[in-house]
Amino acid sequence: MNKCIESLEELKRLASDQAIDCYVILAGGLARSSKKITYMPSEDMFDIMNYIDKSEQEVKTDQLKYKTILIEAIEKKCLFTDD
Repeated sequence: MNKCIESLEELKRLASDQAIDCYVILAGGLARSSKKITYMPSEDMFDIMNYIDKSEQEVKTDQLKYKTILIEAIEKKCLFTDD
């Protein structure tokens, strides 16, 4: 069952030291952006692989809001685990 990720802390817990598949609902449900996310607590950094173009990002937690859509997706309840 897919689950809405409701906070940054929950995302960190789920993705801590292991990759999880997630997706962001876009355009009111007309599209989705699939991602593989790993959180590395020792570095306070996320490794994000975007399935659509296979691009990868390494982003410190304090830069998530400016370099990704993850914080906005969490706030809008649009980030889900992909079981």
